[in-house]
Amino acid sequence: LDYDHDHSIDYIDQPQTVVVGGKTGKQNKGGKRGKVLACSEVIIAKPAPPSSNSPSSDPPSGGPPFGGPPSGGPPSGPTAPTPNMSPAPTPVGFVSDMPTLDCPDGCPDCDPNSPLQCPPRDMKAVCDKHNDALYPPGDAREGERVANFRDCYDMCKPSFCCIHDSLSKEYAPSCAQEYENCFLYYPCYIIWWKLHDTIGPATYLRVEQDEDFYNVDFEFLTNDFANDREFFQQLFGHHFDDDNAPTDDTFENEDNW
Repeated sequence: LDYDHDHSIDYIDQPQTVVVGGKTGKQNKGGKRGKVLACSEVIIAKPAPPSSNSPSSDPPSGGPPFGGPPSGGPPSGPTAPTPNMSPAPTPVGFVSDMPTLDCPDGCPDCDPNSPLQCPPRDMKAVCDKHNDALYPPGDAREGERVANFRDCYDMCKPSFCCIHDSLSKEYAPSCAQEYENCFLYYPCYIIWWKLHDTIGPATYLRVEQDEDFYNVDFEFLTNDFANDREFFQQLFGHHFDDDNAPTDDTFENEDNW
């Protein structure tokens, strides 16, 4: 997948496939339990304990974690897009919740009532960690980085159901074979990789990373999980094929690894 010069979404000639992964594989549980913060009544997300293996600054060469086991590293998948390292153009203003108002060529479902809208044209610029451009003078966000985790995360969350093949019908259903616009959300791989960067079970999140792109911490995610039940269920429920809400014990049970 090509990162074009203007960092806008390539709506035309994108692969018309959505890669989905398998279920939870064997995980390496190690280290001490981190500080426990409850984000629901039944599942507790935890900051991962310190590890001698510092987190990788990039998703592995095998590709982004489109589904698959939430282990210490992401599963294999499609090759990650190669970023264009040429200087980024002056960015236009961006509002993370601004919908795509027109119907770009190559976006298959432009219905305003579509369950997954055409992604914003700025998504690729916002989700490209190598894009160091700043919002220009006069913009409401003057001086801030265009590319950053929080804005990318907000844009990508509606498409999480595209990246897995859970057989769940209600708790965490897959939409990979239903939503026509799924394939356009390919820049989101960097978000899914980070949310599956864990130590041990999937609830032990290793979030913070010393790079300008990652303006995120554990508290930000747990607050968002508490406010967005649907995404919370997708993130932690997609590893299973039924509609039974997983509990913290579900993830701690070695039989499920």
